[in-house]
Amino acid sequence: MPHSFSDGQLLQQSIRHRWGVIDWDLHFPWWRKPAKVRILMYADGSVRFNGGSFLGLQYVYTLLKTRAYSYVDFSLDFAHRTGGDPTATIAGAKLLTDPALDIMNKYDEIWFFGIESSPNLTPAEVALLTQFMAAPIFGGVLVTGDHDNLGKGITGQIPRAGVMRQYPAPTSAPPVWNSTVEEGPDPGATYDHEDQSDDRPQTIRYRRYTVASPFVLARRSRPHPVLCGPDGPIDVLPDHQHEGEALAPAPAPGDVTWPTKAGHQESPQVIAWGKIKDPGADKHGQEIGVISAYNGHNVDVGRILADSTWHHWFDINLTGIATSPSPYAGFDETPAGQAALKKIDAYFLNCGVWLAPPARQTEMKHAAWWSILWSDRMVELSPHTSLARFGEEAINALGLRAARCTVSEFILDWPIFKEKIPRWEWPMLFERFQLIDLPFEKYVAGGILKHLLQEVGPLNPKLSFPDKPIQDDILQKVMRAGVEEGMSTLTKQLRQEAALVAKLTESGFRAEAIDGRVRRLVEEAVTA
Repeated sequence: MPHSFSDGQLLQQSIRHRWGVIDWDLHFPWWRKPAKVRILMYADGSVRFNGGSFLGLQYVYTLLKTRAYSYVDFSLDFAHRTGGDPTATIAGAKLLTDPALDIMNKYDEIWFFGIESSPNLTPAEVALLTQFMAAPIFGGVLVTGDHDNLGKGITGQIPRAGVMRQYPAPTSAPPVWNSTVEEGPDPGATYDHEDQSDDRPQTIRYRRYTVASPFVLARRSRPHPVLCGPDGPIDVLPDHQHEGEALAPAPAPGDVTWPTKAGHQESPQVIAWGKIKDPGADKHGQEIGVISAYNGHNVDVGRILADSTWHHWFDINLTGIATSPSPYAGFDETPAGQAALKKIDAYFLNCGVWLAPPARQTEMKHAAWWSILWSDRMVELSPHTSLARFGEEAINALGLRAARCTVSEFILDWPIFKEKIPRWEWPMLFERFQLIDLPFEKYVAGGILKHLLQEVGPLNPKLSFPDKPIQDDILQKVMRAGVEEGMSTLTKQLRQEAALVAKLTESGFRAEAIDGRVRRLVEEAVTA
């Protein structure tokens, strides 16, 4: 129904309808409370929480508060650095001196929406942000900006994050601009600025990560978890006439800015690219990085996301600049726009999930697993079900509540598992060990579900339907035992697969695809 998103109630209704949001707390008293992820949205200059030249961030704020993902409850504050935004929930807030912020104790993530170009964080603020991203907080950081040096003022000095966007990026003037605008519906004008406010998004190309497959010629892949939507890969973003650019700088060996753990130095990656389609642009047909990611959890620091432009986030690009029947009324005005908007919604939500510290990741995992335990499908399972079947059921049930990549995180994000094969080894293992199927997720998920059902779930004859969730420490203990059984069963599988690899190697069949490092990984997992 055509409407203006200046009405916050209509905005919330639209989101709840699109995501089928229900009140779990009201209807399911046994429901485990979702993880509370606390986000600070931090801006400067002319950026406004509500209103201003870009119309604000009301859409993103409302989406995150609507509980579209049942396992996470986002809590948000909006702070303006200089006090120039009367709509901010915290005004005039320096990161170090304002007691209302207290980022070390009040927030899990900071999202930067700066427009000022000159670096203006004090050395003490930079040190505070460095501490925020380090253990034990593991604070997550999102940095945005736009063309030229826009945004550099409050992001350019942040360790690691400050070099994951291009400064200066191309200007806002043709023909050198990074224009990702899709041609709009207006007659007589081509690739103009207003086209960013219509219902036509830009198409992006996402990085593909190899997933293990039993078939050599049937290689499967997934996007980064941030671009995994509930309905498939996220392949669109709002468009804009002069974006910045997301980068993935190569850390120099020994550079302490980029930490090392067990000899591994984590590197950022560009995870999505947009294409310049404006035929009048110098770089017509070329791609630019639109999102880059750094998984700091692999080296005991916080994660980072860098976005090429805050125009992917602003209301002027999402909800439009006019109400229907204007062609610039935003995504929600047409069925095609609504379909694109749900993918974009998932990107925003995934940013909040992926950037969360490890402790919050565990809370999300607990909430998701508990939510499937007493479903009718699980109640009907037999105690004699095979571990592989338990795993399939768990993956399918979790997939109704989370994107497929997030399901993998809920299954594999266990220290005991990572110690067997470190997380940074997985892509190489999956990429180069293609001759066999290593069903990591299935066996670990099966072990977890089996133990949950039999010890604290419906397969325990001593338990009745719960009126409240189980205690965290008990749940954690039971799930860990499930991981142990899944790993034990997987080890037996690996022994069989290792024997197969040995035979293939002896016979000379595809020996070049089975190098010594991969074989050592298998041997270490078998003997551990």
